[in-house]
Amino acid sequence: MPIILETLQRLLQQASAAAQNNEPALAVQFHSDLLAQSAGYGDNPAIKELRLQALARHGQLLGELGDQEGALASLNQYYLEAGTSQQAVDALALLGNQYSRMGQQLKALAVNQEALQLAVALNYTGGRAQALMHIGWTQLGLGRTEEALVNLNKAYALFSQINDQVGQMRSVSRIGIVHMSTGEIDKAIAAFKLSLNLGRGVGDRETAIDLGNLGECYQMLFDMEQALACHQKGLAIAERTKLQVVSVDLCRNLGLDLYYLGRIEEGLAYLRRALTMSEEIERPDLHTQALYSLALAEVEQGEVDAARQHGQQLKALAEATNARGYLAYALHILGLCHEKERDWVAAEQAWQQAVFLAHETNWRALLWQLHAALARIASNPALAGIHKRIAAEVIQQIVEPIEDEALKQKFLAAPPVQAILLS
Repeated sequence: MPIILETLQRLLQQASAAAQNNEPALAVQFHSDLLAQSAGYGDNPAIKELRLQALARHGQLLGELGDQEGALASLNQYYLEAGTSQQAVDALALLGNQYSRMGQQLKALAVNQEALQLAVALNYTGGRAQALMHIGWTQLGLGRTEEALVNLNKAYALFSQINDQVGQMRSVSRIGIVHMSTGEIDKAIAAFKLSLNLGRGVGDRETAIDLGNLGECYQMLFDMEQALACHQKGLAIAERTKLQVVSVDLCRNLGLDLYYLGRIEEGLAYLRRALTMSEEIERPDLHTQALYSLALAEVEQGEVDAARQHGQQLKALAEATNARGYLAYALHILGLCHEKERDWVAAEQAWQQAVFLAHETNWRALLWQLHAALARIASNPALAGIHKRIAAEVIQQIVEPIEDEALKQKFLAAPPVQAILLS
């Protein structure tokens, strides 16, 4: 028994070292070897503990490498083998997060709520925090932004209470994403900067993700130079970690930065690369964003057929995953395609549906653009004026809280914003 235990401990150490050296595939192999060699020793407490550690990390790494079904299988096995109630909570939280990543939001919500109930019964603060964080993240995917923010803030408070720096960083980063989706860009920027500060020393993966999100905030405010700097730095880190999942969104954002800076072909190349990668790793959340961003560029370039095809794929994916916010994005794209073809009736129908969804999910960053689009095709000046006034009000809601004066003026000076404010 001592020999097998030493072997398994060595494999776990080698897996950890491989992960730290940015060799995730090698880490997965060491974990696989450990799981194979430890089979049949489940009655030994020390070996069982090593197996559980390996199953949890194995599942997480497989997900990051794009093998979502393999990740789900490992995490489900972790749950089945959990020896204590606390371990069951940890396993359920990881399982819920994995279901969310796979676009199975209702399943994710049910599993995370089960984890929360068990953690409350056990008075397990860390488990409550994890479950609440994953519940909030799942609610965002379902377009329930207000509920998401409440639960993510609860999770952050609990992580702070137990001094869990990694949990604090991850929850505050998700809080930033909620603020970004609702157009509260000032709060989003503050959250991502806090997450970056908390994440120092935690790992390259988290830093790359936060740089990507921070850059996306600048992008939404039309500060493409600052966005580009964040995304280039983030992508360099992500590629060094060799975790494709982290690189997808950075490629997408970098593509948009370059495209809107006038480097059209470079931008389109990155956008297409992001779409291909998102298809390979089977992450619906990343796939929807990649489809939307590429379709935006395509319709602007007059590639209406390609944009429509991507818009329809986005619509089908959003409907399949109950992602009502992304359904609004799909309708935005389809409306733009109708506009290019001068089919004003179809464009208005698509955008009116999108406005309803954007209101429902409180996605203000899209809402003002939808009203601006409706103003462009309005049948009479009075109706156009109503849409412009609503768009201007939403723009003011976004820009007023921004304390960085240079950033505020950058946003206000952007041609799409000027088209509303000066008309």
